[in-house]
Amino acid sequence: MTGLISILLLGTLILALAGRLVLQSNRSNYTQPVTIEDFSRSRAALGSVFVETMTIRRIFSAEDMEYISRTGTSNVQDFFVSERKQLAMKWLRNTRKQVGQLMDIHLRLASYTYEPNAKFEFRLTINYLCFVVVTNVQLVLLWSRGPFEAVRIVTYTLRAAEHFCTVFSVRLEKIDVAKLAPERKARTV
Repeated sequence: MTGLISILLLGTLILALAGRLVLQSNRSNYTQPVTIEDFSRSRAALGSVFVETMTIRRIFSAEDMEYISRTGTSNVQDFFVSERKQLAMKWLRNTRKQVGQLMDIHLRLASYTYEPNAKFEFRLTINYLCFVVVTNVQLVLLWSRGPFEAVRIVTYTLRAAEHFCTVFSVRLEKIDVAKLAPERKARTV
């Protein structure tokens, strides 16, 4: 019976994810040209994800929990776990948002590359979908079990984010910047 419940939950999660991706793709405007400003923002977002994945490992550090367990009262331990849990969930949501923005700009940049490659695009899309599924599962685990019980999946998420960023940085290197649209004019109200 528990196997059936887990299959139903996984199916519901997949359907919700697919619906969300369809809604996001309908909202995105892939026909709009990529500007130099978009290109610069994608470089900044890429750097931000790289830096955050390097520093975020401290949130899930078992050493901190061991220290608090030895020296703190149960109230301090509960507060510490609660704060780390909130911080971990905030980081995960932010990272998922940034990687989603990188994927969006990546799709828009596909036509600006010197050598487009359908196999590469398909592999990256599959990696992105796996990343989204894993981060959704991780959010549930963080919420239900806390940051110190979800260390394995956090490690996978960090590696997946780093891999996606590495692939995206390769994409940025292959962009013909001369094809990019000039920066948009500031809107006057």
